[in-house]
Amino acid sequence: MEAVKDVVQGAAEGVKQLNITRNPKQGKKEKKKGPAAGSSGRDELDPPPAYIDHRIKIFEQLKTKYESEVASNPREQINITLDSGDVRVGESWVTTPAEIARSISKSLLERTVIAQVDGELWDLERPLEKSCQLKLLDFEHPEGKKVFWHSSAHILGEASERRFGCDRCIGPPVEDGFYYEMALPGGGVVQQSDYEPLEKIAGKIIKEKQPFERLTLSKDELLEMFKSNKYKQYIIKDKIPDGSSTTVYRCGPLIDLCRGPHVPHTGRINTFRVMKV
Repeated sequence: MEAVKDVVQGAAEGVKQLNITRNPKQGKKEKKKGPAAGSSGRDELDPPPAYIDHRIKIFEQLKTKYESEVASNPREQINITLDSGDVRVGESWVTTPAEIARSISKSLLERTVIAQVDGELWDLERPLEKSCQLKLLDFEHPEGKKVFWHSSAHILGEASERRFGCDRCIGPPVEDGFYYEMALPGGGVVQQSDYEPLEKIAGKIIKEKQPFERLTLSKDELLEMFKSNKYKQYIIKDKIPDGSSTTVYRCGPLIDLCRGPHVPHTGRINTFRVMKV
């Protein structure tokens, strides 16, 4: 679970040392080098890149297996202790932090970004497994802000794949937002003329309210899922020990090597702008 953390933290520190502000005068000179998606007049590639279907097939097969395993787990009564000291009764592998927040008030659920369970960040829709201490964090909490921006990065990653058919590397939150590293086919580069199409695709993703789904995969399964992406292959081989596993998250057609957690669905990201390249 911690395998990718070092890579993300290192990239977040490294990005602070880069001057990534574009000179506006350079934009017009670079427009002729735009990627195929832009030159075709479409916002998105049609058909989409083949690796998307490959990832989804593996994810769906393993998700079915996981759901069967969860269904076989014994259900027990659990006590969920809130910050206020209030104790709510739930059921292991059934009750979620989102249900607890909703039982208190709809407005609390709407402003909660992520949960913290016994000190561990936890997806709002992920079932609780045992009696625990539960905190509900909003955007004003530092961890809530990181999760919000991390989920925003996944939207950018999905939009980039749908527009460019790119190979993604990492997409972490940073101090004032988020970014995604990627390689475009044929050595292409992202232009300022791509900003608006990317934002349009992101708008579709947000409108669709794609759920963030979490799944644990073995190292071998990860290598097969991301076999066409040399950057993911490097991270998996370098950071994940043989015989171990880590998590991926899916939203829509995007599946990413990621320790998470995330907001419940993409509709929670109500503001999205591409600012720099």
